[in-house]
Amino acid sequence: MTNLSVRHIGDPPLAERVLIVGAHPDDPEFFCAGTVARWVAAGTIVHYVVVTSGDKGQPADSNENESFAAVREAEQLAAAQLLGVQGVTFLRLPDGEVFDTLSLRAQLTAEIRRFRPDIVLTHDPLTRLYRQHPDHRAVGAAALAAAFPASRLATFFPEQLAAGLQPHVVRTALLFGTERPDTFVDIAPVLERKLAALRCHVSQASAFPGGLETRVRSRAREAATPVGLEFAEAFLWVDLE
Repeated sequence: MTNLSVRHIGDPPLAERVLIVGAHPDDPEFFCAGTVARWVAAGTIVHYVVVTSGDKGQPADSNENESFAAVREAEQLAAAQLLGVQGVTFLRLPDGEVFDTLSLRAQLTAEIRRFRPDIVLTHDPLTRLYRQHPDHRAVGAAALAAAFPASRLATFFPEQLAAGLQPHVVRTALLFGTERPDTFVDIAPVLERKLAALRCHVSQASAFPGGLETRVRSRAREAATPVGLEFAEAFLWVDLE
């Protein structure tokens, strides 16, 4: 990592309420479960919005009798419960077919106005890490558009006001999956909890070449090394106020 610019290192940024917007079940755990665990321990209320139910992620040898989307959702709920997340909202868009549409922006704006977070975490839509699921880019772009300017202005989606959802100002966005992080949260005290949450996603075990623990530890160590930590999760900080 070159030309490292550091905005924040150590504890998670202070927040009373945090909304995490991920494209698929397991995205919140893979990218930020350690940060979530530390927030929850500090009394922060965390909620997830998961845009798809990951139905195209079914292993070739799977023989599920029930809907695979239902399997993925159950795994996500179990992981969220283990971490102490308040709740999970599934938007149930088709996996692999997500675009940054006005409809998705409206749905995410409604969730922001409903939950009223200080901080929104989502995918970096502009990352130059090219091996990136297209759903990640689309969800990140739509979530950022919902967080700023849509959620704060009554002129966006006025039908939501009629339904009782008032405008809300999101203070900060933290973007995960970025190649230019400037915010590093120390997850050494909660790394085992992150691993336990990821193990709830049983159907996705084959998605971790070399094994879940090896890959997660390696990525967390790689994120931490430039700033002198042992294990970290890294984000790009975006001011929205």
